[in-house]
Amino acid sequence: MPYVELLKWVSFFNRRPIGWREDQRTYMLLSAQGLKEEPEKLFPTLKALKEGIPVERKALPKGKFLDMMLTARDGDSTDWKPPWVKGKP
Repeated sequence: MPYVELLKWVSFFNRRPIGWREDQRTYMLLSAQGLKEEPEKLFPTLKALKEGIPVERKALPKGKFLDMMLTARDGDSTDWKPPWVKGKP
């Protein structure tokens, strides 16, 4: 997968967090049982949908790994070899 495509998927899942439909369904069931609370106060995924803010994800790369991804060049090349195989073809 090209790096640009990865960034687009990350952006998509920030705007449409995984599980937002289940949270919406749960809120509707709670509302039918008499809950008067706003859905955005109960579920951060629904808040992200309404306000258009990204949801913080723990699985997104951070730190050194993110730096390596941001500075990567020619990531779709087939010439890459693991560092321990430098001398072998």
